[in-house]
Amino acid sequence: MDNLKWKAAESPKKKAVKDLCAETGLTYMVAQILVQRGVATLAEAENFMRPKLEDLHDPETMLNMEKAVKRLNKAINKGERIMVYGDYDVDGTTSVAMVSTFLEGLNVQIVPYIPMRYQEGYGVSRDGVDRARKSGCTILITLDCGTKDYDALEYAASFGLDTIVCDHHLPADELPNCFALLNPKQPGCEYPFKELSGAGVAFKMLSALVPYIGLTMDSVYDHLDLLALSIGADLVDITGENRILAYHGMLNLREHMRPGIRAMLQVAGIEEAPKTVRDMSFSLGPRINAAGRVGHALTAAKLLMANDEGSALELASQLETMNQARRDIDEDLTEEAIALMAEQPPGRSCTIVHGEGWHRGVLGIVASRLVEQRYCPTIVLSEENEVLTGSARSVPGIDIHEAFEKCRHLIEQFGGHPMAAGLTIRKENMDAFTTELNAAITAQTEDDIPKPTVSFHMPININELNPTMYREFERLGPFGPCNEVPVFMAKGVVTAIPPRTVGHGGRHLKLVVQSAENPLHRFEALGFGMGERIDEVRAWRSFDVVFTLARNTFRGKSTLNLHLRDIRVHKFV
Repeated sequence: MDNLKWKAAESPKKKAVKDLCAETGLTYMVAQILVQRGVATLAEAENFMRPKLEDLHDPETMLNMEKAVKRLNKAINKGERIMVYGDYDVDGTTSVAMVSTFLEGLNVQIVPYIPMRYQEGYGVSRDGVDRARKSGCTILITLDCGTKDYDALEYAASFGLDTIVCDHHLPADELPNCFALLNPKQPGCEYPFKELSGAGVAFKMLSALVPYIGLTMDSVYDHLDLLALSIGADLVDITGENRILAYHGMLNLREHMRPGIRAMLQVAGIEEAPKTVRDMSFSLGPRINAAGRVGHALTAAKLLMANDEGSALELASQLETMNQARRDIDEDLTEEAIALMAEQPPGRSCTIVHGEGWHRGVLGIVASRLVEQRYCPTIVLSEENEVLTGSARSVPGIDIHEAFEKCRHLIEQFGGHPMAAGLTIRKENMDAFTTELNAAITAQTEDDIPKPTVSFHMPININELNPTMYREFERLGPFGPCNEVPVFMAKGVVTAIPPRTVGHGGRHLKLVVQSAENPLHRFEALGFGMGERIDEVRAWRSFDVVFTLARNTFRGKSTLNLHLRDIRVHKFV
């Protein structure tokens, strides 16, 4: 998106920043970021930068938790068989790996199950219930799904299956017929933190189970790496408990890397272990998701559960092949979708494109690409037998899930979050749906669609950037929603060597920049999706940049790079 509005964060009071510097010994820039995030004292800074597992909430305060773990404890003691049923995305896959590995460690007979995206669709399916019944399971644990799967859970109940739902999606007015619903967002649940990932809810269930089976919490903490992966990939708020869990999950990943994760990195040619939640999400998340998009997500779950290097490498190689196939499909479909979008008049509150037989595994990715092109909620659908199924992505300030609620009488099935959702709709309802959805979004925004902006925390001279400063900023992580990575703005930079494009079709812009005046340091800068702006940059005498910092390691050598959020010509005053 070109011509973004640049917005500076409100500068905190200098006295508050200086006081925090004096108390903590932190640099002024880092103290400024902390004060901007509501951290003003030494104690608050210590808690922020070194989150403690002891500050996690009591899992027993989650509604229905005692009932759920007592039933699980009974099943463990009696040797009952349990189906562990998860969604096919990263959150569901990591949940299946975590719960399955934990229960297998107790010698419980488990049946891990993830539905086929195209044959069974999202959520709990009747096919899955039949598999549980035929496998002799007496308990069905659903992970990252189940809250709205009324028909399938009613079907399970008719066979006497006790279903424990571990989910974090927003419930509707109706709740499912199940043995125990664990969802902090359900009415009447007093659990203090509402923004857990699906794996986070499963983690709380295992934490509550530990006292019943005589184990310590270390047996659950062993799986925090998987939880950190779910938090990063599912884009839940990295505040409260999620911040604690992601922080310790990243420590766990680096100190005790499981064979499956090591194999994924090795096959992908990634030399260094991920150091941030973002690194992990970008390197591992797409590969895990690829299994559910172009293959079977159970492959990814088995990889995360692998105990030996040999089987892990074999499964990781399969995953890498799937990921490459996903990339090829993604690129072709994106070009087709962008062409269709270009035929639609601008100014609508929502973009909707669809095509016959489009690969459903990449529709969410393509929707995100289209949001980058035209800043508004976007829905990408695949048509088959007069039924359209697909994914939606939104922009800050527009709750696409809420908009779908207003049109639910026209939709066969939907679910998701404010920023991302999935849906199925009959072709005959598409015209009415398009009209009503646009009206719902317009009403939600009071006919004032949010304008695209790029925000930054502070202006900076790029000569001030150095590895020591970056290491101090790293202490503010894990970064993600509600604890965004620090964003900087630098004015009057120039290219030290001619700019070029990289990536498929020259999609990305690669620069080497330095200060126009007193150039002390040079930095590589990468603008993802900015390749088409290369001629602009070539014509500019100097320009301003908004960017985040990233560390790039190649052959054991680390350098500090800039990841561009936006660029514009520098205006001389």
